[in-house]
Amino acid sequence: MKVSENTSETPSSLAAWPNRTTPVAPWWHTAILVGLIVGISALSTLQSRSGGFGGGHIKRYVITIAWECFLGLIAWWGLRMRRTPIRAILGLRRCGWKEFARDFGIALIFWIIAMVVLASIGILLRLVHLVHAQKAVIALAPQTILQIIVWIALCVIAGIVEEFVFRGYLLQQFSSIGNKLWVGVLISSLFFGAAHGYEGVGGMIAIVAYGVLFCLLAIYRHSLRAGMIAHAWHDILTGILVAVARHNHLL
Repeated sequence: MKVSENTSETPSSLAAWPNRTTPVAPWWHTAILVGLIVGISALSTLQSRSGGFGGGHIKRYVITIAWECFLGLIAWWGLRMRRTPIRAILGLRRCGWKEFARDFGIALIFWIIAMVVLASIGILLRLVHLVHAQKAVIALAPQTILQIIVWIALCVIAGIVEEFVFRGYLLQQFSSIGNKLWVGVLISSLFFGAAHGYEGVGGMIAIVAYGVLFCLLAIYRHSLRAGMIAHAWHDILTGILVAVARHNHLL
């Protein structure tokens, strides 16, 4: 894929981003990172099934923000051990408001297409009786103005960190296996789905597909920025729409 965008930094190491021939971090570190992701997902799934997510929204959001930051630091620690630059994970650097606006526009178009794809997957899942865990999503959504503000902060942080971890670290780490990009796309997307266990089997399947779409977006842009924007945008909008629906007694 040819890269023609103006960039302030176009080293040969980023020209084929995210293709890699060597791991970005030690494999034992990746095992710890994946173990943490799956373990926290399992705990949240058990909590969702036992007591649900209702109540204490601000506290839950703050705890989740802390977890996201911790996850990002763990990933950074592994990169540091292999002396992998953060820029090698983030992809091409595009400076200026025009480039940001372009990524924002691409993120918006991507999100619309992704929603159509996910809606189609949702219909198929219902046909085989694998329904998305809507109750968990509704319970997590904000209900007050203060909760919405903290929710937006959480979504922005989650969009940045999760793209950095899943479409950055894990995508490149697993792509180094035989220098096969599709392996990185598949495995990183599977772990992305596994990280959302509280949404049920149907939800995890849909999120795996969403993860693949995010990988394709990152590969197309040779950068994580558009994905970070789309990720944050999706989570913010989902929470606000659910809040509005609840306020109008539609849920």
